[in-house]
Amino acid sequence: MSTLTILGSGEAFDPQLPNTSLLYQGSQNVLIDCGFAAVQALWRRSLDPEFLDAVLLSHNHADHTFGLPAMLLVAQTANRQKPLTIIGTPNTQQYVTTLFDLAYTPGMARLKFPVSFVECTPGETVTLGSITIKTALPDHGIAVLSTRWEESGATLFAYSADGKATPASRALFKGANVLVHECYALPGQEGPVHTHVQAVLEIAAASGASTLILVHQQTAQRALIANYVRGQEIFGGQVLQPDGVMSVNLG
Repeated sequence: MSTLTILGSGEAFDPQLPNTSLLYQGSQNVLIDCGFAAVQALWRRSLDPEFLDAVLLSHNHADHTFGLPAMLLVAQTANRQKPLTIIGTPNTQQYVTTLFDLAYTPGMARLKFPVSFVECTPGETVTLGSITIKTALPDHGIAVLSTRWEESGATLFAYSADGKATPASRALFKGANVLVHECYALPGQEGPVHTHVQAVLEIAAASGASTLILVHQQTAQRALIANYVRGQEIFGGQVLQPDGVMSVNLG
C-alpha cells in the first residue's frame, strides 16, 4: 500500500499553512518540495534521520527549497548514515550547495552521509528503483518539474508544482487517478504564472482523475475558491482542499 501525504498546502507567504509539500511513501519515502515552513511538518511526521530516501525539488524558489538546509543538518546531527538522493531541475546541485553554505557554513562539507544529485530537464524521466517519475514543463517563468508518479507499472498520482498549465503538463496528467494541482485564485486574478480554479477543474476533468487536491492557493482567495468549487459542474470527482496534514491511499 502506497500513500501520499499533503504536509503543506499553503502558498509562499501563507501565515497559517505550511508551504506546499508532499510525502510519497511507497517502495521508497520521497519528500516532494521542502519550503521554509514545510520542513516542520515533516519533522512532526517523523524525526527518524533514516526516514527519507530521496527529495524532489520541483523548482528553485524559496517556498519549495529553503527548508532543505535545516532538514539536512538535523539528519546529520542525528547521525544519518543512509545515502540521500536529491532530484531537481538543471543547476540544482549548485543551487542546493550554495543555499546550504549560506545557511550553515561550511554547508555540504558538514554531511557525513552520501548525497547524490539527479538533475532533470523538464520532459525527461527519472527512476528511483521501481519508481518512475515522468516530467513536463509548466509556465512559471523558470524551470519547473510537473511530475507523474508511477510504480511497478501503475500510475499513482500527478503533481503540477507551480505554474500555468501547458499542453505538455496537461498531457502528463492524463490517466492519473489522483491529481495534486496548484490553484492560486479565481479566474482573472491568478496573475501570469499561476493557474486559476476554473482551469484546474477543467484540467482534472480532462485527465480522468477521480480525486483533485488543491494546493498553493492564495491566502486571501482560499474561501472564494472553496465557494467556487461547491458551485461548479466541471469536474465530477472528489475535490479536496487541505487545511492541514492529509493522507490519501494510492493503492
